[in-house]
Amino acid sequence: MVRTIAFVLVAGLAGCASSGGYSPAPIYRAPIVAPPPGPSIYDTAPRAPLHGQLFACNGGGGSNIGEISYDGAVILYAPYMNTPAGELLRNPTEVACLSSGFGWRGTLGSGRQHNGLDLANRAGGFIYAAGPGRISYADYRGGYGNTIEIDHGNGVRSLYAHMSEFDQRLVRGAPVYAGQPIGRMGMTGNATGVHLHYEVWIEGLLVDPLHYGRPPTYVSAPPPEDSFLDEMEAALDDK
Repeated sequence: MVRTIAFVLVAGLAGCASSGGYSPAPIYRAPIVAPPPGPSIYDTAPRAPLHGQLFACNGGGGSNIGEISYDGAVILYAPYMNTPAGELLRNPTEVACLSSGFGWRGTLGSGRQHNGLDLANRAGGFIYAAGPGRISYADYRGGYGNTIEIDHGNGVRSLYAHMSEFDQRLVRGAPVYAGQPIGRMGMTGNATGVHLHYEVWIEGLLVDPLHYGRPPTYVSAPPPEDSFLDEMEAALDDK
């Protein structure tokens, strides 16, 4: 059953250095620990909730958050993004606030590109598959820390980084369903707080998980007054 959750979460800003796309093969690898016998926590965990709202951490003090409402909600948020592989969750977490968005951080001279969303929660929580697909990567990857990648087909991939752990049964090629719990939020790799770094790739290009697929925002204006039109006609007649 899909649960609808709307919440206000005040959390410390969490950051990461996940930029520049896919990193080369990691130098350091996390030890692979065999799961204990018996049921896994991922067998009994609930499926992903459907978050009706996404709130900005600390009132919107992070980078590339966008417009927020009076109560701290991200105005242009919608639960799903439409992709060539079908719908993907924009917020594939149990509970989190948006600490940093997609885009350039800092100044032109000293900034860098941030390639995903940072969804933070000091208490951690489950991370879910944003949509159905197959595992294409499950290991430790340099600054990304514990990382899962899912191939959703039709050129669509999603990436989940800085996880404290992930389901060890999720090996390359393993199928996952939409909303399946795949790991838990953490701060492995290059991270300054407990959060999920979430990326979406479509046909080899990184896209903004918060805004991809949304219709353009049109700004309306009142029609010009008759006096203004008369002035414009007179100016054209003079030429």
